Amino acid sequence: MSFQCSNVNVLLAIVVYSNFLDYLLLTTVVPIIPQYLVEVDTEQALKEQEENVTELFLNETDVFIHINDSIIDINPADAKSERFLETILHIPVRAISENSKVGWLLGSKAIVQMVANPVVGFLSNRVSYRHLLLFGISVFLVSSAVFAAAESYVLLLIARASQGIGSAATLIAGMSMIAENYLDDKERSRAMGIAMGGLSLGILVGYPFGGFMYAFCGKSVPFVVIGALCALNIGLQIQCLDPDSGLNRVEMKSSSLIKLLVDPYIMICAGAIMVTSMSLAVLESTVPLWIIDTMKAKQWHLALIFLPDSIGYLIGTCCFAVIAKKYGRWIFTIGSLFSIGIGTLVIPFCRHLGHLLIPHLALGLGVGVTDAALVPLLALLVDQRHISTYGSVYSIVQLAVCLAYSLGPAVAGNVVKAVGFEWSMWSIAIINLAYVPLCVFLKSPPVDNETKGLLDEMASPDDIKNDMNKQLYQTISTDHGKLINKQ
Repeated sequence: MSFQCSNVNVLLAIVVYSNFLDYLLLTTVVPIIPQYLVEVDTEQALKEQEENVTELFLNETDVFIHINDSIIDINPADAKSERFLETILHIPVRAISENSKVGWLLGSKAIVQMVANPVVGFLSNRVSYRHLLLFGISVFLVSSAVFAAAESYVLLLIARASQGIGSAATLIAGMSMIAENYLDDKERSRAMGIAMGGLSLGILVGYPFGGFMYAFCGKSVPFVVIGALCALNIGLQIQCLDPDSGLNRVEMKSSSLIKLLVDPYIMICAGAIMVTSMSLAVLESTVPLWIIDTMKAKQWHLALIFLPDSIGYLIGTCCFAVIAKKYGRWIFTIGSLFSIGIGTLVIPFCRHLGHLLIPHLALGLGVGVTDAALVPLLALLVDQRHISTYGSVYSIVQLAVCLAYSLGPAVAGNVVKAVGFEWSMWSIAIINLAYVPLCVFLKSPPVDNETKGLLDEMASPDDIKNDMNKQLYQTISTDHGKLINKQ
């Protein structure tokens, strides 16, 4: 694969930048949406009740509200309080009541992405990864514009959902390009760790960026900034990436998506990624409203509450990819599940914002280490047990993440309303700890004998003119026992 900049590191930098934009947009809305919906619903409820309030009498000691045929005397201190709105105007403005709406809005992106992933995986075998990446960033630009202009729940929902299409294209294309260009397992692990560092950087910046910008500049400004960054990314792609890159990949008999889906080792990896990602997804949709309701958190608190998660994820993805490959990816995955399980068990017992620091850090670190360990392993499993382009296996990864980010917030919002915030956290802890035994099977996945047969049907390396595809053929044709001696 040739690039106009003639440097594969430029490709890596653009993928990192693209991943950063994806998760920056993903997380920027998290501290904005809950408070914004409360404000919109409160304003709407006030308008609806305005006709019922016909007279208002004030003096130094009393406030009299004349509602229809009743005159109610209340304490002036309560006149602007939540209690005033709920008891006098009967407006349900408690933040906890917004859980379901917030959950569905945040989960809509993942639902759309879940549908788009198989389509993108199919297209990735037939069109250039570069074109998919460019398309994905273009969708982010449109989504940011809609977020900036939206003033209703429906438009916010459309903006969030459309981002799912862009994420499917961007993540699958980006990780597939890295897997295709870094064939050595150690180098691939390092490159993928750096690429996922872009995701973690987006998470790290997104939460405080969204919270502070919303608190001091309003809702539209942060999305205008993100839109400008997307436009810059598009310009860099046009300038630096060869428009024909990826079009000359060798034609080979590839394993079908269904065959990858029924591979138990790929499914264990995808399941672990889904379980750990669901933990973070549930926290994103429930914790902001919980701390508003129980800890009386201010808007700028929401900007910082997920900062420990972001730092933990950044450390996990950037520092543990090569270490996990060296000492055993399955061991680090098990440790991550324990870390997340313990963290989610502890969160409901926190009574102050400072108490959330350690469990949130543990959860972010667990999710980051899991991704750093298993995303390179999935590419290796494709090399080891299948003949396939990498787009198919990474569409499975994104499908797992989408299930986590669609089911997690949607179900958690209803669980909070039914049995409380505590059991929503404890349920996640139980799921993570229960998944630990399955990860033992990742210690030494066996070689699929069909791989050799598929290789025999390919053209010989001498007939492959593309240097990258020749290297791929030779890499897959090596002794399989050397490829996966340590997971």
